[in-house]
Amino acid sequence: MRRPMIRSLLLTIAVIVVLWLIIATVLSSSLADNAYLRWAIRVAGVLATPVLTWLLFPSITTGILGFYAESIMAAVEHRHYPEQSPPPETRWGDQIRSLLTLMGLGILLNIAVLPLYLFFPGANWVLFILMNGYLFGRSFFDLVMLRRLDWKTTRRMWPQYRGAFFLMGALLAGLFSIPLANLLAPVIGTAAGVHLAESYRPRHRLDRNIGN
Repeated sequence: MRRPMIRSLLLTIAVIVVLWLIIATVLSSSLADNAYLRWAIRVAGVLATPVLTWLLFPSITTGILGFYAESIMAAVEHRHYPEQSPPPETRWGDQIRSLLTLMGLGILLNIAVLPLYLFFPGANWVLFILMNGYLFGRSFFDLVMLRRLDWKTTRRMWPQYRGAFFLMGALLAGLFSIPLANLLAPVIGTAAGVHLAESYRPRHRLDRNIGN
């Protein structure tokens, strides 16, 4: 599990560095005519950039990990569910569609509520947990389910499982707010998603034939 975690972490850092460079370029080329206004924009950018990075880190690293999560899910199944049949060929189109959609939504939502994070201390943490709890829950649900099911079947099953996956996502959002623990949160979420999927197997027969 270390290899995908390290790769996703390095790619996340690279993406964040690029975002910082873009923000710095935009701020340095501010078109404001007033010197004081330009100065205020740059100061606001300096203050907001670390906060924005902290907010975007979970969505970015979770989305990137999705491309390396197969080995993590296979390791969990091999150790805890050895009787499990091999999954069908991965539907990369559905996986990439889900990952990019939810990662993009997470980034946009966190940017949209940035003023609330900055000006409402205390309440901002609750908002972070609730919003990202849904996003993480949905992301890991799709990640695990699309490994064995098709897109339409996964969409149909989401309303039945969203409570459990939202709770898991909220716990992961709490982990993401803790330094160092946030490095392990995506791996924990992937493994927990596999266990949740297996807990529903007796009721819904999530074998490799469903959805084909």
